[in-house]
Amino acid sequence: MIKLIATDCDETLLSSDRTIHERNKKAIKKAQDMGIKVIIATGRGPYQLFNILEEIDIEKEDRYSVLCNGGLIMDNMSKKIVDSSPIKYDKVMEISDYCKNLGIHFEIYTDKHCIISPNGNKIFGNYDGDIYKFVEDPKKEDFIKDEIIIKVLLKNHNLNYLMSLEEDIARICDWDVSISYSSDIYMEINRKNVNKANAIKKICKHYGISMNEVLSIGDNYNDKEMLEEAGYSAAVQNAHLLLKDVSKYTTKANNNEGAVGEAIEKFVFDKKQQK
Repeated sequence: MIKLIATDCDETLLSSDRTIHERNKKAIKKAQDMGIKVIIATGRGPYQLFNILEEIDIEKEDRYSVLCNGGLIMDNMSKKIVDSSPIKYDKVMEISDYCKNLGIHFEIYTDKHCIISPNGNKIFGNYDGDIYKFVEDPKKEDFIKDEIIIKVLLKNHNLNYLMSLEEDIARICDWDVSISYSSDIYMEINRKNVNKANAIKKICKHYGISMNEVLSIGDNYNDKEMLEEAGYSAAVQNAHLLLKDVSKYTTKANNNEGAVGEAIEKFVFDKKQQK
């Protein structure tokens, strides 16, 4: 029986215009009315959830979010970080130098800020200056040392190129690293053994449930472990083929058509699917 639903955000729960499809909202509400806990499991930082928690009504007591690919667990009500797996500052600075030499867009995610070094690449969109800090050389910014560094992100529109850098990054980090990919343009770097599945296990332990009672829903490489290890799993239609291969179900709907809602309807509301 499903007792917890863990869903990714981008390209899964969220439509391409960053809204949440009504089918998703209705299914999540009905599941919560049945007593099922719903959590977000995302690569985003705590300051990047915007109104998502409120919109799907999980900004309440004893509810948590998995952030930075499992590097952080946040209490949804208080916004306090209850668990973290930080990356060493000196290794992050080495990666920064490596990216600067190659001219690669580079970001540092901490518990409080997202530090961005475009390294000559164009930046589009509006950024909250209280959260996003644009810097040329992170080593010159002393405030970073006082924050918990959780994730490092490299951005390039050639995913194969990013993948070719994987061994160099791992070597810089003395192989104490987990590397995943998202949105086809990001390499996401965390501490070794940090992933969404391991963070969800910690939340399951808190609730006294097992991964066999979890439905996970995702689309990209950083969702792989949680889709593999959950008792029930769904890849959305727009997911990578690898994710469809490791999931128990692939939705007919994509992220613009309420794919999360479809997965919940199948595994939670259809009693024939329950073990």
